[in-house]
Amino acid sequence: MAIGAKLIKVMEACRYMEQDGRNDFQKYDYTKAAPMFGKINAAFVANGLFTKSHFELVESRDVTTSSNKTEKYVIIKATITVLDADDPKEFASFEGYGSGQDVGDKAIMKSETAALKYAYVSGLCIAMADDPEDNQGTEAYQPSARQQQRTQPRPANPPPRQSQPPNQGDIHCDKCGKAITAKVADYSQSKFGKRLCMDCQKKGA
Repeated sequence: MAIGAKLIKVMEACRYMEQDGRNDFQKYDYTKAAPMFGKINAAFVANGLFTKSHFELVESRDVTTSSNKTEKYVIIKATITVLDADDPKEFASFEGYGSGQDVGDKAIMKSETAALKYAYVSGLCIAMADDPEDNQGTEAYQPSARQQQRTQPRPANPPPRQSQPPNQGDIHCDKCGKAITAKVADYSQSKFGKRLCMDCQKKGA
């Protein structure tokens, strides 16, 4: 049996992983590494497959916590090579990244474990309940009013601007002093030679 057919059987046996752990400090559930690796290992052994793992340090730096303690933050890349015991020339490889923060070498161990988990998740297409994109347990992002305005879709054909009526307070009747519109003023100017309101026009210049 080719390694591809064997991996399909492994994928069938490991298609889903339960959330069996709880982080009480940060208040979230997660999938424990030991039961997950045990289930995957059993499926590999049952199908005559074995693995080799390689780790690469991507980033390592010191960070200061809110309690003013110095901890190590590490990012690790894991590469898992799956080989066929019946034909060692056949192989498949998975990659995954993991990060960890803690005191001393614990940060490296955490990041290596996370990298292995997500290499298996991506390589075997494992469904996990702890979806990284789920925002439960995190502060929901709320855009500001200005950002909301920027993201509002603009109408394809904006309504035409309404012309504003002339300011009647700027023009007054030359006879009685009443405020009149520019249209009335233009008409009376052309007919009577004066700016007159309608009442004064009816009375005559």
